[in-house]
Amino acid sequence: MKGFISVSLFGAVSLITMPALATDLSIYGQGHLSFDSVDDGYSSSLYTSSNSSRFGIKGSHDLGKDLSVIFQYETGVDLTAQGFNDGNGPGQSSGQLFTKGRPSFIGLKGEFGTLLIGHMPYLDQWANDYNLFADQVGDLGNLWEASGIPGRSDNVVYFKSKNHSGFELSGTYVPEESDDNTQSTLVKGAYKANGLQVNVAYSTLGQGATSPDNHQSLAFTTAYDFGDFTLGGGYQSETDIAGVIGQDRKSLYIGGSVNIGTHGQLKAQYASSQSDSVNADATQFALGYDYSYNNQTILYVAYAAMDNDTEVNFSVNGKGHGDKVVPMLGNDPSVISLGIVYRFDHQLMK
Repeated sequence: MKGFISVSLFGAVSLITMPALATDLSIYGQGHLSFDSVDDGYSSSLYTSSNSSRFGIKGSHDLGKDLSVIFQYETGVDLTAQGFNDGNGPGQSSGQLFTKGRPSFIGLKGEFGTLLIGHMPYLDQWANDYNLFADQVGDLGNLWEASGIPGRSDNVVYFKSKNHSGFELSGTYVPEESDDNTQSTLVKGAYKANGLQVNVAYSTLGQGATSPDNHQSLAFTTAYDFGDFTLGGGYQSETDIAGVIGQDRKSLYIGGSVNIGTHGQLKAQYASSQSDSVNADATQFALGYDYSYNNQTILYVAYAAMDNDTEVNFSVNGKGHGDKVVPMLGNDPSVISLGIVYRFDHQLMK
């Protein structure tokens, strides 16, 4: 009996470790919870929010000759089990732990670069290049995504070149799939080296057969890491929003962070968005302090406020943040948030 068990265990270990598999496999995730006091400009309330929490499996399989299959399967997780409005995107799964699909793909990586197909970032490709409050209150996407550019997109074909002395070029295509004039395209150029990053992105979003004019956007972001502090910002121009000729919006932001001691970081971010429409501008300000207890755990406090003109109602705790509160037109929301973020990434097989 002992011999049988020994042989069985040896066979199982051999199957897992045999070179023919040639697979790297990891599980990873992030839990992000916060306790928020939200004032929508009319009344205030307390919320316990799950904010873009997630769970995923990722890996690669070596095919030889400098070619690999790479894959990622990621889902949103609502740690409050509310099942909706958890910052992971539109979806309804009331009472469930797993919510909306997040970036998931399968593709090839080699000397030519990387080619992927799946559910992929869209606006997030540039809006999160230097976004000090990503998934927190005061997220830049509260303004930059609000006119209809999706943070992520379904049915994406994505290509990224190899890195050449810090330069990369990428392209994203979303086919129309029998729905005329709904295809989307995105081209991005990026440079990152020696603490400096510069990114330029251009996008067109088809609006369907009833609107021949595409929603177009051009964005520029940059940042520099000085060591003990960082500074960055960007500009986004949108034309023919939702296919309406002359419906344009221009947005900009600037932010910075400074290290406080070994584990702390103080950060601030200001964003402004101006429309060609009357009384449709808004500004957002965010101030926060992150304490990185270790590489996996962050404790933070953040304050954010939105100043809306009379014809707009931008949220200050929307993009990437759970329990989004949409104010009435012209109201100015503000939030105080206490949060915890825990990340893990564990390799299962190599």
